[in-house]
Amino acid sequence: MGPISDDDSLSREHHVRRRAEKVRADLADLWGDEPPPGPDPEMTSLVDSLALDDDHGRQLGLLVQGDAVPFHVLVRLMLTSPLGQALIAELPAQVRARVDLAAATVDPVGFRAWTATRGLPQTPSGAFAMHLTPEVVDLDERVSGLLGFPSRQHRLSWDDTLRNVHPEDQERVSKTTREAFAKASSLSLRFRVLQPDGSVRWLSTVGHALTGEDGGAEQIVGFTMPSP
Repeated sequence: MGPISDDDSLSREHHVRRRAEKVRADLADLWGDEPPPGPDPEMTSLVDSLALDDDHGRQLGLLVQGDAVPFHVLVRLMLTSPLGQALIAELPAQVRARVDLAAATVDPVGFRAWTATRGLPQTPSGAFAMHLTPEVVDLDERVSGLLGFPSRQHRLSWDDTLRNVHPEDQERVSKTTREAFAKASSLSLRFRVLQPDGSVRWLSTVGHALTGEDGGAEQIVGFTMPSP
């Protein structure tokens, strides 16, 4: 089986809908049209739904919620396993972005060693936080310098942050970022930045959406680093 690509993967919404339909069918087989017995039928239905969804996941060979394996533990295993790089290459771009972000956060030493095996520079990355309301970006000193601004902390509008991005990349960067906010998904970008001396530098950015009480994305936090 070859690597999973974004083109041949179902959308997240489609996956969720199919999972819900399977669980709904299983609940109908289990309880029919009547509510389950007991003092709290809604809670019983919820617990049954979670258990059934986990069963479907295990049948597909997936780790599921009931397995209680934290994401950072999986990231550490990927970083230390000889097969880690090959496994990550088969992940969709959104999941690879989450792995990169988690790796840099939970195991900086392992992440630096891992990036070296991928041919990426071991230069420390910088952090950023993008806000939806208002549309501003908080940059640390490192990201500010990588984007061609003075190396100090900045709060800039989205448009000002794109000021030094190569004109041919600006529309793609803006569109991909807005889509990540709209879908509350991970962000993964590689783009060019014009430097004050006229040279061009490639950067990579990965981030993860933080959602509010309504489930919509309020921020995207992540890091930016030089890219070969």
